[in-house]
Amino acid sequence: MIRGGGMSPPTGPHTMLDLIFVAGGLAFFAASAGYAALCERL
Repeated sequence: MIRGGGMSPPTGPHTMLDLIFVAGGLAFFAASAGYAALCERL
């Protein structure tokens, strides 16, 4: 029987790297949306 049931949050150096990749993906999405909006205005 497994106690706790849920996944524990990741710890260690990989957590910061994951946050950097998520922030980079969101920034890329925002930049592409802004670029599409700019091109639509032209």
